[in-house]
Amino acid sequence: SSSRMNSALSLALLTAFSSILVTVWCNPAKPLEGPVSCSLEEYREMPCVCCKKNCWYTIASVATHELGHMPGEAGEAEAMATLRLIRACMITDCGEVCP
Repeated sequence: SSSRMNSALSLALLTAFSSILVTVWCNPAKPLEGPVSCSLEEYREMPCVCCKKNCWYTIASVATHELGHMPGEAGEAEAMATLRLIRACMITDCGEVCP
């Protein structure tokens, strides 16, 4: 059914994105090119907001690169998978700087 196909696609996207993100996060010598989320001054003033923006930009950039289009253009499953990864990033990476 359509629901099973969406679940399978979502799982496949999460798996692919996760392996890419592990590579990116574990290899800081090769940062992603993309928009800078905050200036150094903004990071000092608003570390939580900047951390969350960095998660958003990084995950969206990886997803766009991997998919070849903006997440969600080929269906809700890829948009939801991307949003789950952004949320996971915010929880794991921003927990120490966000109250």
